[in-house]
Formats: sequence, structure tokens, C-alpha cells
Amino acid sequence: MEIVKSRAKSRALAGAVGLSLLLAACADEEKPLNTFNPEGPAAESIDKLIGPIFWIAAVIGVLVVGGAIGLAIRNRVHPDDYDPDDLPPQIHGNPKLEWGWTAAPAVLLIFVSVFTVYAIWDLEEKNTPGGGVAACGGEGDLDVLVIGQQWWWEYRYDIDCDGFFEDLDGDGDNSTDVWDADDAEWPLEIALDDDDVSVANEMVIPAGQQIDLTITSRDVIHSFWIPRLNGKRDAVPGRLHTWNLEAFVPGEYTGWCTEFCGLSHARMRMNVIALPDAEFDEWLANQSTTADIPPEGSEAAAGRATFQQQCASCHIIWEDGLGKDAIYTGARNEGDADRQGRDFEAALVAKAAPNLTHFATRTVMAGAIYSTYVGLDANDNDLNKGEENETYLAQYNDLPDAIPEDDDSLGVLRWNRAQLRRWIRNAPSQKDMAPDDLLGMPAFPGLTDEDLDNLIAYIATLD
Repeated sequence: MEIVKSRAKSRALAGAVGLSLLLAACADEEKPLNTFNPEGPAAESIDKLIGPIFWIAAVIGVLVVGGAIGLAIRNRVHPDDYDPDDLPPQIHGNPKLEWGWTAAPAVLLIFVSVFTVYAIWDLEEKNTPGGGVAACGGEGDLDVLVIGQQWWWEYRYDIDCDGFFEDLDGDGDNSTDVWDADDAEWPLEIALDDDDVSVANEMVIPAGQQIDLTITSRDVIHSFWIPRLNGKRDAVPGRLHTWNLEAFVPGEYTGWCTEFCGLSHARMRMNVIALPDAEFDEWLANQSTTADIPPEGSEAAAGRATFQQQCASCHIIWEDGLGKDAIYTGARNEGDADRQGRDFEAALVAKAAPNLTHFATRTVMAGAIYSTYVGLDANDNDLNKGEENETYLAQYNDLPDAIPEDDDSLGVLRWNRAQLRRWIRNAPSQKDMAPDDLLGMPAFPGLTDEDLDNLIAYIATLD
């Protein structure tokens, strides 16, 4: 009796687990990480490949599992009637049957592999060389360097069309595709071209255009994944992997790091905003500018002073004349006025922290886990939903206008001061990090409420 009850419990548990997995797989198609709702040609190519292969695998699975269950039922024997010498008919030595079950899977795999290889070639296709942003005289094709580090993503735009890396050894080769061995011996922060636009957490692209990506990492292996736009591609230290993104229409597309990378792996997200061409050009032109210096005596000016005292060992905010400011000078450039402000290395294992020059233009912060503006959810594709949020997307370049100091009424899109205060004062309490090991942002318990107000007022000017 106890055996029967134990079996019944096991079957009930197995059924509950199976039902739970089935329900977990039935995600709302509007969920941001739904790979079965493609919004770009690469994701659509993957979806078209997955569908037929899934049904082929399902049929085979039903036949194999069903056949095994059928044979088990047909040949089941009560323990009291078991006879080790009573075996079913043996069919080994039947050439036709053996050739059949060997050839059929082989033919099926060849059939599937043809379409798989074609899809891989399609996903690896790059833009025609010689493209680039309008300033380079290109056709609008865009290259972006994606760099992963614990626990956020950096995106660099080659706006001067000379590649992502400096020609450190003077051999004339600083292209995106070839990072020669001599240049590779330099630390990444020295090899990178400081003239490129650098943004954190949120990549902005023009809709309807393929964007070629070059992906690498500063510390450990990460994996870049925007499921509605393309599959996954690893970011590996010391290696450059190519990939691409394209969105059919303007919108917001969310992604997640999919390679375990330490404490906050589960909170290392990424955001992609696709804009119409004209709005993207406006965004890129703004990102290419330096930050305004607040007027003396203002709250923001006091915040700038606090920033330079407390934050400038890791974060950069480019300002006019900063090239002659030793605060951001790499060691190899000391005494060289033309090189000062270059090759800055943050006091972290990754040697980099988010560039904050235009922080207020981003909708997410802290590795894309918190919203910069109350009213937009960092964990969802809010900019795609509802008439109001579609308006926010259409006015993406004007979002900093939602930071008026006198407008904190609930229900209105506004600057997320509360979360900014929590993050600046004690970031490790908001996201798992190890600042004592130079991994992530430390806490600043010594900052007063006035210091925080001043800092937030300063950050609000970074549009």
C-alpha cells in the first residue's frame, strides 16, 4: 500500500512540474524577451528556421517516446511472472531495417542542415564596406562597438570614420575588422579611439538599417542578446566578434546578458532604442557634443564640484577644454597637452565606468535595471505600448525636458530623483557588487543630503 501511495505522489509531482514548465513557456507575446516575436530581419530569419525544425523534432519525439512507451506497455510483465529466458523476438541482422533507421535520420539531418547553414550565412552578412554615418559620406550604414563589463554595456560610435582603435604601432592599420597583434598588446582603454561617441546601457540605432556590431569585453565573458532583433553573441576579452542588429520599425527592444559573469549577472541588461533616420541623426549630433558647464554659484555648479571630488576617478563627463585638464589624463600622456584627457582608466578592474556626458538623455541607468524617468519601466518595452508612451518614443530626444525642478506631480513623466539618490548614496544596496574588489560602484555614506541634491541637479544638466 505504501509503495502505491509513493508512486501516486511521484506521478502527481511529475505532473505538477510538467504543467509548471508548460505554463512558464506560455509567455505573453508582449514580454520583452520573447524570441518568438521577431521585430527585425535577423530575428525573423531565426524564427523561420526554428518553426519547421521544432515540428520535425516534435514528430520524431512523439514517435520515439510513443514507441518506447508502447513497447513497454506491450511487453510489461508482472514481477511474479518474470522469466529471464522469455525474450521478445530479436531483430538484429535485418539489413533493410538497419539501413532504414540509419539512412532516415541522416537524410533528415542533411535536409535541416541546408536551411541551417543558409540562415547562418544570412545572419553573418555585413554591410558593404565604406558606409558609415552621414558625416563620413556613407550611405547611412552604421558600425557600433559593443563592450561588456561587470555589470553594464558600453556602445561606441565611430563618428570620425577612422575605426574604433588607434593605430598605436604606426603601421597604418586601425580597422574594426583587424586589431593587429601589436595594437592588441596595449590595454583596451589605450587602444580605443577617444574621438568616438561613448554611451552606456542604452544603444540608439536608426530603424530600418542594418547596424554592424563588433563585440568584446573588458573583464570576463559576457553574452549580448536582444531577442526581438537577433540571437546571442559572446563578448570575450581580447577577441572581437561581429554581429548585427536591425529593427523593422522605431521602438524599444530589451535584452539581457546570457553568460554568467558574476554577482549581478541577472541584473546586467541592455536597451536598444530604434529611431527614425532624422531623429537618430539629431541624437548622434547631440551625443557628439560636450557637456555644458553650469553657471557659477548654482546648485548644479556645486554638484559639479562634488562630482569632480567624489566621482571623477571612475566616471568621465566631457566638457569644452577637457583635453587640457589633467583630471582625465592617461599616464602615457602626461606633459603632452595634445594628448591630455586621453586613455583615461577608471579605478576598477574593468578600467571603465559609464560615460555620463549625456546621462539625462537615457531612459535607463545602473546597468539598465532602473528607469531614469518615473513613468517608464526599465524592465519592459514601455515605449512601444499605448498612445502616451508612443508619444514619449516620438519625442525621445526631448525627454530631458521632463526634468523641471518644480514638477514632481505623480502620474507625470518626471526625473527619477528618488532612485538616483538611493543609487548614488549606496549603490551596492541597489545592485549586487563587490566595490572592495574594484567591481562596481562603492557607497558614499559621507555625502550629505545637500551634496546629493547638488549632484542630482548637476546630472540633470547632462542632456
